[in-house]
Parts: sequence; structure tokens; C-alpha cells
Amino acid sequence: MWRTAIIGVGLGACFAPNPPTGAPCGDGKCPSPLVCSPATDTCERVAQSTIDAPPGDDAPADVLVIDAVDAPPGTPDAAIDAQLCYGVGFAMVCPTVAVTSPLTVTANETIDTTTSSRCIAYTGTAPGGLCVIAGTSVSIPMGATLRGVGSKPLVILATGSLVVGGTIDVASRSGQPTGAGAQPAACSAGAAATGTQGGTGGTFGGLGGNGGGVTSTGPASAPTSAVTVFRGGCRGGNGAGMMAGAGGNGGGAVYLIASTTITISGTINASGSGAANAMVTAGGGGGGTGGMIGLDAPTVTAIAGASIFANGGGGGEGATPMKVGSAGADPTMPLVGAIGGTGGANHGGDGGAGAAGATIAGGNGTNGGVCDRGGASGGGGGGGAGVIRVFPAQPLAGSVSPPPS
Repeated sequence: MWRTAIIGVGLGACFAPNPPTGAPCGDGKCPSPLVCSPATDTCERVAQSTIDAPPGDDAPADVLVIDAVDAPPGTPDAAIDAQLCYGVGFAMVCPTVAVTSPLTVTANETIDTTTSSRCIAYTGTAPGGLCVIAGTSVSIPMGATLRGVGSKPLVILATGSLVVGGTIDVASRSGQPTGAGAQPAACSAGAAATGTQGGTGGTFGGLGGNGGGVTSTGPASAPTSAVTVFRGGCRGGNGAGMMAGAGGNGGGAVYLIASTTITISGTINASGSGAANAMVTAGGGGGGTGGMIGLDAPTVTAIAGASIFANGGGGGEGATPMKVGSAGADPTMPLVGAIGGTGGANHGGDGGAGAAGATIAGGNGTNGGVCDRGGASGGGGGGGAGVIRVFPAQPLAGSVSPPPS
């Protein structure tokens, strides 16, 4: 079957490849998924849409028309249309079966990205490594929550518009399953706590706090200054000593793609969890980092009441021989940091606060005091901020934490 491809210039359902568009064709060929334009002899983007329309003067002014994109004879139209690709940023997905129905989440729904049958087949970025759910339009109305857990990051694709009036939740919380795609292999640990020190906070978009102790644990691993991969956040370090606190889990990753508009009046949460407290003369754990939120559409609108956050969890409090510490808190709102554990053990070091708002680094845990029975255990560091990216770059209203980078 012969079809004519209309390739959009600067529209949302295209893929920004590497090398960029405009490079000269080599012997009439281009690296996938680019195609060679016969008019300019340069490599251009894959088709945004395919239609049966001859090239000519009637073509829209903002498209490049390329003749004769070849599909094998007898290929059904739906199979061709299904190869449309969406996303200009960190994630590009090309459904292998045409998306034909809207997707509406009407109640509370949890998707396990490791096993869910809702995840569609696709090619593109990280084939098989993402869970993609899709609809011709996607709506999460007020009062509904879509929760993502499991090993794979979550991608929500609308071939039209996407509206978030309720909640999208890929956060990790103490004692609950981790958010979708948290703790990827790309995470690097900070310095390990020794003696009775607190653990370092996890680091991703912002630096995790150092753990307290007789001397502070540190430094935490360096923040990821140039994030180029769609991924979740990182776990905080464990405290040291007998029955030390475990580090909090990093937040998950969610990526929203729409070919027209994304409108957010509700909540998107990809925060990390608070760390566990220490039990006996030991350091508290470090808080987990925030994860990643990606928003990819020609127009992204967040109204004043929207909450979009990927904050760090609070560090756990250190313990003394007679007193257990308090756990670090989970983040619950964008612009207020999750508090570190405090008040459980009079001489145990307090946990550091998790990153929030414009403060993208987690707070340091404090040193424990010396009591008459000995023991000076430190609090864990707070988790650093996650990452929020908007493609193409555009401002967001509402409460957004950390600031989009």
C-alpha cells in the first residue's frame, strides 16, 4: 500500500531524534526514525499522521509533504496508523495497535506496571521497558485516583487531549509498594554510614542531605545535573549500627503525552518516602528522593489550584540505648518539606527534612547527644528533589515542586 506522509513541523506527536532534523541525508538514507526529504535532501522527522492526499500546492503551510512512504502491499490502514509516534521529550511511543477508544478513570485504580494487561504494545523509547496506557482522549476526573506501582515507569498517552482533574499518584510511601519505576539501576549510592551515623538522603534532581553522627556521613552522591533518561527516583542510605533505620524509597516516574493539550487542575505526585527510624543506639535512614514527572504536549496548562510535585522524604531519627527514634515523614504537599524524625529519642539525632519547593536539596541529619548510658546516634539526611520536565518548555501555574528544569 502506498501512502503519503505529512510530517508536522514543531507539533506535539513528533519525536525529536538524535541527530537532529536538518542533517544531510547520507546516500539518500537517514538514521531511524528519520526519513530523507527529496525536496531538501535532509533528514526529517517520522510521520505525525498518514493520509491519502497527493502532494501539491494544497498542502498546509506548516507541513512537509513527502511522497510514497511505502508499506507492504495489503497492509491494513489501522496497522499503518498504529505506527504513529508520540512524544518530543524523554519518551517517544509508537503504539503497535491503533488507539481507538477514550480512556477514563472513574474511581480509584491501581496499575502494576510490571504485570498489568492495560499496558499496550509499542515501539520507540525503551521498548518493553515502559508501561504505556493509552486512549484517544484521557480523563482522570475530580475524585478519581490513578495509582502506578511496579518496576516500570508509567506513560499515559492521549492521541488527542489529556485532562487531570483528580490524582495521578506514583509516589512511594513508608510501608507501601514503591511508585512505578522507582530505584532504577542508574541510581548511585552516597557514602555508607558507619558506627552509629545516619544514612544519607537519596539524590536525583537535588542533593540528598548528609546523615548525622559522631561525624557526619557524606557526602551524598552528586545530583544528576543533566537528566536525559525517563526514570524514577533513588533510595536513601541505611543508617549504621544495631537495628539501624532503613532508607526511604525513591519516588516513581510518570510521563504524560498528548498530541493536543494537557490540562491539570488536580494532583500529580511522584514523591519519595520517609526513612525508617533506628531502634537501638543506631542511625536513622536517609529519605528517598522525588521521582520524575514529564509533561509532553504542544500546550500544557496547569491552573492555579493544581499540585505537581516530586519531593524528597524526611530522614529517620537516631536511637539511644533506651529510646527508639521517630520515622521521617512522607511528603504530602508540594511546597512544605516532609519533616525528619524527631522527638522519639531525647539524645538521638533528628532526621533532615526532605526537599520541597525551591529548596531542591535535602536537609542534613543532626548529631545525637551523649547520654549517661552512652550512644550518640545520628539522624538520617532528607531526600533530594526529583525532576519535573515540560516539553516543549512552557510555564506552569499552580503549586509545582521542584521548579521545572
